Amino acid sequence: MIAIRLCAVLMCVCMCVCVDLRFVLLVCRSKKAAKSWGHTMIAIRPAALVDDFEAKAASIMQSVKQSGPSIRLPGESSTRTTAARTTAGTLPIPAKIWEAITTTAKNGLP
Repeated sequence: MIAIRLCAVLMCVCMCVCVDLRFVLLVCRSKKAAKSWGHTMIAIRPAALVDDFEAKAASIMQSVKQSGPSIRLPGESSTRTTAARTTAGTLPIPAKIWEAITTTAKNGLP
C-alpha cells in the first residue's frame, strides 16, 4: 500500500512539473525568454519508507500486468522502441524537424 501511495505522489510531482512547463511557455514570448526559470526536483529514497521496496513494486507491477491481456506499464513501449532503434543504429527524424534543428544550430533561437 505504501508503494502505491509513493507512486501516486511521484506521479503528482511529475504532473505538476509538466503543468508548470506549459504555464511558463504560455506566459513567455519564446523558449529563449523562458530560459531563466528553474525546475524543482524531489528525490525520495523508497527504502526509507518501506522495507524491500523493489520486491513490493515488482509484485504490484506483476499484478497489474496479469490483470488483462493488453495492459502496458509506463515505459514498456519506449523501451522496446529504444532497443529497436539502438539495434538498427538509426533515429528517425522528420526532414522538417531536422531542418529546424540545423537552422537553430547555425543561427540560434529567434
